[in-house]
Amino acid sequence: MYLTINKNLFIVIIVVLSILTLGSTGFIIYDKLISNKDNDKEYITVIKDASIDINRLYKIGEILDKLDKAFATSESKYQGYMYKTRVLEVKDFDKNAAIYASLYPEIIRSNTENTISNERVKSRYLSIFGKSLDYKPNSLELGEQIKVEYDKTNKVYKYKAALTNNDHKGEYLARNIKTTIKDDMVIVTRKVFYVEYSGSNAIIYTTSSKGTKVGEVSLKNGEV
Repeated sequence: MYLTINKNLFIVIIVVLSILTLGSTGFIIYDKLISNKDNDKEYITVIKDASIDINRLYKIGEILDKLDKAFATSESKYQGYMYKTRVLEVKDFDKNAAIYASLYPEIIRSNTENTISNERVKSRYLSIFGKSLDYKPNSLELGEQIKVEYDKTNKVYKYKAALTNNDHKGEYLARNIKTTIKDDMVIVTRKVFYVEYSGSNAIIYTTSSKGTKVGEVSLKNGEV
């Protein structure tokens, strides 16, 4: 399983799971998508002779959404992490970036120190990456806005997340444009752009290096 970028079309194709065989590598690996049981028939659909549990399929979108939010903005050094290489297998996923993605949904902006239990972070980590990426708690060097230290004694992550206004700062935006079944895989095709804001307009580039400008659009209700 892999993630590949077509730089001319600005399209990212993410192969998110193997349906018929579960390998040891992959961008994200999910199990139990295929149903071999007759129960819960309401949620089972057949696509190209494979019985798919739709509830499992929906989870793909939920996880991609979590990763998008963690790696979209410049508040950590991992901005755009998923889209900076042509091929990204789960075994090669930066483990600190994976921990950050698992922490991100619970980070509270405050001038004081906060904590998140290792148990909660590990649970989310496993729900995203499964057992294909070993989990080992660690302190993170993320940059000036977020600092994370792992307390081994109390088994908690201690962090400070600066109170900043990230509205309309440069960010990556990803949009799903197609989901297909091919052979033994579900493939999600996405368009990914780097966006900078200027007044009521958004200037769109292929990457944060801004080497190639795609165009400029007006914002609608503050959104691209």
